[in-house]
Amino acid sequence: MDADGFYRRILPSSLISFSSPEGRQIFAEALANGGMEGYFAIAEQFHTQSEPAFCGLGTLVVILNALAIDPGRIWKGLWRWYSEEFLDCCQQLSLIKQQGITFDELVCLARCNGAKAESYRYEQSTLENFRKAVIKTTASPQGLHMVVSYSRQVLGQTGDGHFSPIGGYHPRRDLVLILDVARFKYPPHWVSLSLLWDAFRPIDETTGKCRGYVLLSKSDISSQTFYHVAVDRYQWAAIAPYFTDVLPTMLAQEQPNSLLSMVDVILRHLPSQFTYLINTTVDDVPTESQQIWHNLSQEILSHPLLAALQKILFTQNWQETTVAGQWLLREQNLAQFLTLLLLSCPKELYKTLNSELLHQIYQMRDLEKLPPLMRQEVAKLREQMSALQELLSVSS
Repeated sequence: MDADGFYRRILPSSLISFSSPEGRQIFAEALANGGMEGYFAIAEQFHTQSEPAFCGLGTLVVILNALAIDPGRIWKGLWRWYSEEFLDCCQQLSLIKQQGITFDELVCLARCNGAKAESYRYEQSTLENFRKAVIKTTASPQGLHMVVSYSRQVLGQTGDGHFSPIGGYHPRRDLVLILDVARFKYPPHWVSLSLLWDAFRPIDETTGKCRGYVLLSKSDISSQTFYHVAVDRYQWAAIAPYFTDVLPTMLAQEQPNSLLSMVDVILRHLPSQFTYLINTTVDDVPTESQQIWHNLSQEILSHPLLAALQKILFTQNWQETTVAGQWLLREQNLAQFLTLLLLSCPKELYKTLNSELLHQIYQMRDLEKLPPLMRQEVAKLREQMSALQELLSVSS
């Protein structure tokens, strides 16, 4: 490799540069035929990946901003906006910088950040179904976009695994526009749809699986939320067994017969790792959202689960001798945090309760029975935990 580095690569002859005369002609024809409807939302937000291994993160930044999803966190100054540093909930950024992300990690990140994700690996789809999905996404003026995960080698490019958004489709020539987020390496280009399909087939050595494509749209869950899961896949791997095994075993052994005794058992066995499971943006609530935050707090304070938690927590014995009591010394809103945790965590936690108590807690956890702001918070937290749990399952 030249000590002075590289300034871009030459596109293989099988690919057509977007800005070339032929590429512009293809664009004009595709636009006239309705195959560029999704292009403009992506073009408005197009972004070059900020690190050589950040193609997955760079692609997600483009799509999340194109979908107008509010990250709920400050980016710079007073502005909330997606940037790669926010996409750390499923994998550590330091590791992503070294090795990139996998297909399943991209799906996890999308779900954790307010997008619906329909993922299809090569073996889970067909060429014709892929073509139908391309037509559907490129004909949608807003709200639905496609990300592809493919082997560059099949396209005659250097390198191997890569992510980028799809920007358009030319039906007569069966060409797909790849808006390559590594613009320092290759410009956006048109590629045969069947060749791109073939580029999904090679096995990713990291996962032992084929690559594929993901359809992304905005989640029904409001982006105006104040709590989010704040652990990566490795931290979740240490926490998850408490929901599926440790705490259910403790509940089976002690057989609580009331909501109060159930809460007592759970709190006595919570590990210290739970202190960083969920973060809140309460300290950064903008002025226009402070009333919403106040209303949310009032909803939580009125929930019967919070009353049971307070009865247990606010005793001298709990404050002095338990993990939860130690939290109380530094967590002003501990009871509210624990209320949302017990409403949002995997339902497997409660599987060993007696039928009467199980029915009671499931009624409390029913989203339709929660007040509106709590419903949004719990739905978002459940989706994030579910994404992490599925990532853990496919990676094991």
